[in-house]
Amino acid sequence: MATDGSHDLQLDVLTQSSARRGVLRATRAYEVLLFVFGAALPLPAIGYVSAFQSPTLLFIGHAFHEEVITVAVLQSLFVSYVTWRCYASSGEPLLRWLTLAFLGFALVYLPHGALTRLSGQHLPLFLLYGPVSRLVMSLFLLSGLLAYGKPSHPVEKRTQSRFWLGWVLGFFALDALVAWVAMGQVLPFQPVRISIEVAAVAVYLVSIALIFLRRSTSWIMVVYAISLAYFAQSSLAFILSKPWNHMWWLAHFVFFCGFTVLSYGVIRAFHTTRAFSLVFSQEETTRQLAAAKAYAEEVAGRLKTANENLEVLAATDPLTGLSNRRHFMAQSQIEFSRAIRAGTPLTVLALDLDHFKRINDEHGHLVGDQVLKRFAEVVAKHLRPTDAIGRMGGEEFMILLSETSGPEARVVAERTRATVEHECVVDAAIAVTVSIGLAGCPVDGTSQDQVFSIADRRLYEAKNRGRNQVVDGG
Repeated sequence: MATDGSHDLQLDVLTQSSARRGVLRATRAYEVLLFVFGAALPLPAIGYVSAFQSPTLLFIGHAFHEEVITVAVLQSLFVSYVTWRCYASSGEPLLRWLTLAFLGFALVYLPHGALTRLSGQHLPLFLLYGPVSRLVMSLFLLSGLLAYGKPSHPVEKRTQSRFWLGWVLGFFALDALVAWVAMGQVLPFQPVRISIEVAAVAVYLVSIALIFLRRSTSWIMVVYAISLAYFAQSSLAFILSKPWNHMWWLAHFVFFCGFTVLSYGVIRAFHTTRAFSLVFSQEETTRQLAAAKAYAEEVAGRLKTANENLEVLAATDPLTGLSNRRHFMAQSQIEFSRAIRAGTPLTVLALDLDHFKRINDEHGHLVGDQVLKRFAEVVAKHLRPTDAIGRMGGEEFMILLSETSGPEARVVAERTRATVEHECVVDAAIAVTVSIGLAGCPVDGTSQDQVFSIADRRLYEAKNRGRNQVVDGG
């Protein structure tokens, strides 16, 4: 009877687990549908106006158009400044291109509003700045995506006035070129306008595809993708429109919606981490808090049978203040078990300071200890509260990233490597770098031993390749 009861209990657990996975798949599919619906929301309006608008129905509001363009330019300049502040703080390469996207749009779009009163006398001069500004923005947004995940720029590179002044002058030169093309009528106006809008749509679609091919599913990348979709639909509406008709005004509104969505992402980054790769959604934060709560409960259970002070001392590396090997292994075992039960990914980073023995031999062990302390401080401050870091012995460390898969972990590893290289300074004569190996669960294994072993193997591969680099399974 006991055997039968145990068998029934196992069946109940399997049934509940299967049902939970089914609900998870269903909700994920519904989430994708919500994204598609939200991203394509302007399409029905564009289709409706295209099918039923009257060719004779126009709204020629010069003053209103000037006011709208003024607001758009001021908004773009403000957001470009906030984005630049984020870039100056974090050095994230994407933010440099995003700053240029907002700034370039503002400076190229400005003449479109200034020349509103000339729309009746010289339509090409009035209209051509709009498509060119949207194409400029699309190219910079794509450039930002291509730079996403790369190491942070050093401080001296973030504030190069010559770089920013050069781009400002380039945007004004582009304004002059557009005026020359429009005034000289070098090319037929209508085909040129349509071609520029088509090119912008193509670049936006390539950017969206790049986000999904990279599986960049963080909240901020979803915001980025939705704004790109709105920009693409705005250019589509401009292709179908004629000046001053309802489709033309609708295209302006759709672009404004996309711009507002993207600027919201920038503002959230500014008020939190000032880096797109570190902005977390409410769902992600809730998961992190749940993981922290589970770990706290586990620690509380163990503290009931041991003295609290002795337990803390036994879990801490006295030099760096990080978890020692024993505590880190116990903590990571809990996270592995939780990840397997919930079906969520986690990634382990194995780190080893490069040429540490040489530092000890040439500068002494006291300096070596200072390097280890500084390394621990620099790395720990860039991790999330729910990530775990421990000193495994000597100059070897490990980081456990919960709820994190390969692409996101690669970004964290590259950022950690770059941060150590630029910020881990004890003495100007000592160059401190780190080699990192990545392994993930369940991609590389489902047990702690398997994943740790693969991470160590990739760490030594990074050493053999020349050090100061990251090696993963890609």
